[in-house]
Amino acid sequence: MNLKNKETQLFETLNKLDSIADLIKNSKEESSYLKKLSSQLEKEKDELHLKSKNLEVEKDSIIHELKVFEQKLNNQDSGNQELLNKIDLIEKENQTINDQLHKMEVELEESRYKITETENINKNLKEEVNSVQNELQSTKEQLEEILKNKKMFVKKIDELSQETDAMLGEFEKW
Repeated sequence: MNLKNKETQLFETLNKLDSIADLIKNSKEESSYLKKLSSQLEKEKDELHLKSKNLEVEKDSIIHELKVFEQKLNNQDSGNQELLNKIDLIEKENQTINDQLHKMEVELEESRYKITETENINKNLKEEVNSVQNELQSTKEQLEEILKNKKMFVKKIDELSQETDAMLGEFEKW
């Protein structure tokens, strides 16, 4: 009866091991997905940073052009409406660039937040995987001990059976 209980416990432990193995597999898949997501967000961040630099260069170029136009305007007749229109146009473009730059800075900040959030999730998943691995190791050690005890039990039964056979043999001789 005790051997039956031990076998039942062994099967239950094996079922638990299967469940733990599935959890580890799922955790690894989730970790892989999060790494890919983190990589994509990092790419987006780099692209936004590059766009931001390009817009800065373009902004500086426009500001330089604006200053050149202002100098020309100061050197020429201040009533020249065409130059005033160009200045207005440049100022509007400059404002548009500033608006785009602000939008990209907001997107960059959102990407940074997503990366931080992803890193935290990844860290938590790694901790869970380590915990499950420790649990798996403990369960494995318990299983090994149960198997060892089962072998010892079977060996003892064999010894007792041999001793019983020997005693029956001697009893029959008498």
